[in-house]
Amino acid sequence: MLTWLNTAWDFKAAPPQVALFPLACFEPHGPHLPVGSDSILMSAIARRVAERLQARTFLLPTWPLGTSGHHARQPGVVYLNFETLWAVVRDVVTALYEHGIPRVVVLNNHGAALTTTTRPLGNFIVKTAVRQLNYEVPGLTAIWVQPFAAAREALRALFPSACEEVHAGAVETSLLMHLAPEQVRPLPPDYVPAFSPAYLDFTSFNNLAPAGVWGQPSQASAEKGAQALEAIVEATVAYIERTFAQIAQLKGGAAAHAAPEQQGEESGA
Repeated sequence: MLTWLNTAWDFKAAPPQVALFPLACFEPHGPHLPVGSDSILMSAIARRVAERLQARTFLLPTWPLGTSGHHARQPGVVYLNFETLWAVVRDVVTALYEHGIPRVVVLNNHGAALTTTTRPLGNFIVKTAVRQLNYEVPGLTAIWVQPFAAAREALRALFPSACEEVHAGAVETSLLMHLAPEQVRPLPPDYVPAFSPAYLDFTSFNNLAPAGVWGQPSQASAEKGAQALEAIVEATVAYIERTFAQIAQLKGGAAAHAAPEQQGEESGA
C-alpha cells in the first residue's frame, strides 16, 4: 500500500494499480461526538480496506468536506455546494488516471447506515460524477462505495433495535467508542423523529432532529464498534473486488445475465 507519506520514487518503483479516495463530511454529531467524526471513521475504514485489497493500492488522505447543507447554520458545520464536490471528485479521479492508475474507488462515508429509506443521502452527487467520468474517460474504471450500505445487513443484525437511525446513533457512536474513545462524551437521549429522512429534501436536519441525534446512542458499545468495523471493512473489500471483476468481464465482452449488484439507492450502486 502506498500513501502520501511515500516518495515519488516509491510510486515509480511500484506503480499502484488501484487508488482509494475517501470522502467524509464536517458536521455536528450531537453533543457527544466530534464534528470530525466522519473523517475519523472514514480514515480508519479506508486504511483497513486498502490493506486488504489484492491489488497494489494508493490510499489518498480523507477529503473532509462534503455536501452538508442540510446542517447549514448549525455550529461546527463546514460544507461544499454540490457542484464543488462534483468538481473535486472529477479533478482528483482524472489526475489519478493521468498518472497511470486505471481503477479508482471513491469511498463515501456520508449517508444513513441502517435506515430503510429509498432516497439518496449524503454526498449523492458523487454518483453522478463517477458515472460521467466512466462515460467520458476511455480506459478508466471508477466505482463508488458507501461502506455502511455495503455492510447494511450485518449492521442490522448487530444493532437490531436501531434500524431507522440516520446520524450519531448506535453505529457511529459504537465505532467512535472503539476507534477514539477519548473523543466520546456522555451520551444524549435516544431520538428518532416521526418523519422519514426523505423530508431532508424539504427542511433542515435541525428541524427534524434538533439535538443532532437521529438514532439510539444508548445501544452503543466499544465491543459492538469493533464488530461493526470488521463487518464494514469485510463487506467493502468484497464489494470492490467483486465489482471490479464484473466490470472487467463486461468490458471484455463477456455476456452478463445477472442483474447488476446494488448496495441501495443511497449508496450509489
